[in-house]
Parts: sequence; structure tokens; C-alpha cells
Amino acid sequence: MDFIAIRDVLSNIKDMPNHFFYLPADHSSWTLDTQGRFLDDDALNNFDSDLSQKVIEEDWIPTLEKADIEDIIEVANNELGNPTLEDLFNSFIFYIENDAFLQYAD
Repeated sequence: MDFIAIRDVLSNIKDMPNHFFYLPADHSSWTLDTQGRFLDDDALNNFDSDLSQKVIEEDWIPTLEKADIEDIIEVANNELGNPTLEDLFNSFIFYIENDAFLQYAD
């Protein structure tokens, strides 16, 4: 799989591979359009791959596995009914920063 925007991951999580989603290390610069890449250990260790080299050379970080992202989306759906992409993005960021689900209801 090539690079994919966070918005596409959040919109189509069922179609994503069961690996970690790697993103640039500076999470304060992430937007819905930030490009990332799902990588497994084998792909990450394949130095012949230009995509894997970019991830390594630019010190990208593993954020979450597909299952964790699915859980974030499920919680947002349960809390909001029909969350926007912005809601899902905020939930994604919150989880990464706090290792907890964003709770929308009081």
C-alpha cells in the first residue's frame, strides 16, 4: 500500500491492512490531509523499498494499529451517532496524546 491521507484511513478503515499506521513524528502538524503509510515489520526492514526508506530516514513514528483506529471510530460513532471526519480526526489525535478515548457526552 502506498501513502494514504489520514482522512482516507478514517473514512475507509475496513479497507486498510492490519499493520501500524506510520506518520511524521511532529503530530502537531498533522491534518486530515497528512500522508501516512501502513507498514508491517517486514516492509519496514526492507531497505530496498523507497517508501520504507522515507519512513525510516524522516523518523516517522508508528501511531496506532488498524484495530485501535477501528475502536476509536466505533467509540466516536457510539458517542455522536454520525461523527464528521473532523470529529474522527480529533478522536484519533486525542487517543494518541492521551492513550484514551475522547468522550463527547457528559
